[in-house]
Amino acid sequence: MDKATARTLADALTWSRVFSVVPITALAWYDLRWWVFGVYSAAALTDLADGYFGRRAAPPKSDADLDGNADVLFSLMTLVWLWMLFPGFWEKYWLPYVPLWVVIQLYVWGAMLKEPGLRSPHSQFGRFAMMLFCFVLPVMIVFGDHDWFVHTVFTVGTAGKLHLAWYVTRQLKHAA
Repeated sequence: MDKATARTLADALTWSRVFSVVPITALAWYDLRWWVFGVYSAAALTDLADGYFGRRAAPPKSDADLDGNADVLFSLMTLVWLWMLFPGFWEKYWLPYVPLWVVIQLYVWGAMLKEPGLRSPHSQFGRFAMMLFCFVLPVMIVFGDHDWFVHTVFTVGTAGKLHLAWYVTRQLKHAA
């Protein structure tokens, strides 16, 4: 497969994950948990597939980090869907995780605006954290709300965000 075709496939898979937000939200609104489970799982698998093709592809034509921004959207919407499907979820788990994630993400976006050439890395740890985070909704649908599992996933997700902030800070120091 040539690099241009791989880029097209990677971008199409990423856009399919972005557009999957609409049907998953509608399914969660009507509390159709097993449908959410199926569509969400398929959308999460596109993240694996777009990474496979993205590593074999030509560089993107723009500086926008489509995959990274799609991951942020999907993560944010996962929290919304958890809130919709599991009453009390937000009150039980939002502190300290969500405010910290927001601050870190705003820092990363600010750094990228300050240094336009700065790229958001896709580290192995970040990939693992995103994969684990994508398991939180399906596991809760199947097995229910278990504090130890949610806190473990959110702690690993927080560590992944902190790792990203550390990387961006290093890059900003090297650019200066």
